[in-house]
Amino acid sequence: MKELNTALIRFIEQQNVYNEAYGLFKDHDIRPLANPQAPVIDERIPLSPELIYFYSNYEMVDAKAEGTLKMKSAAVEIGDAALLFFVAPEHLYRQQLGYRWIGMQEPYQESPDWKLQHVVIANLNDDPLIVDTQAPQSPVYAAFAGGEPHPIARSFAEFFDVLAILIEAARVYEGEVKDEETYETKPEYLEHVIPLLREVLEEEEYVTHLLAYLSLQE
Repeated sequence: MKELNTALIRFIEQQNVYNEAYGLFKDHDIRPLANPQAPVIDERIPLSPELIYFYSNYEMVDAKAEGTLKMKSAAVEIGDAALLFFVAPEHLYRQQLGYRWIGMQEPYQESPDWKLQHVVIANLNDDPLIVDTQAPQSPVYAAFAGGEPHPIARSFAEFFDVLAILIEAARVYEGEVKDEETYETKPEYLEHVIPLLREVLEEEEYVTHLLAYLSLQE
């Protein structure tokens, strides 16, 4: 877990610095726990060692969800370009509805098209971010525009590495990643991050799918 721990520390640092300067939300983020604790997760949700480590050592803070029926989640901003919501572990079952479990009301049915080892841990504009809990190191996939999941990171650690890169670069541009008139991603931002993403992800298709999922590049 050393690589994942290092990646998470870097991600938290960049998230906090960005939020302090340009963040849109208060008390709505991912934070390290003072002491590790076993997460309360529905037994039907498969977990990988990486997800167990993540949920045992970090919490999804969502002040507005406390004491309500709202699904608790943490917001992760990538400038003005993308907003990811990471669901709290106690709500992972609800996060799978519409993906693994389908139907209008309980009892929900298992989707014949969903891989049981795929767990949706976050979403962006209702497009799921998925962890393969069966494969070594927990690869990360993203599905968008109603399509099939595409790989965006070979491991959970790599995913948080690239999130840190994207957030740090957004801070360089004072949170303004998109052109105000065209709402296209600024070319200089892409020129900044793409070489760094290639260093981490190595596979060009991973970079392409990641940028497409985050609506940074078509």
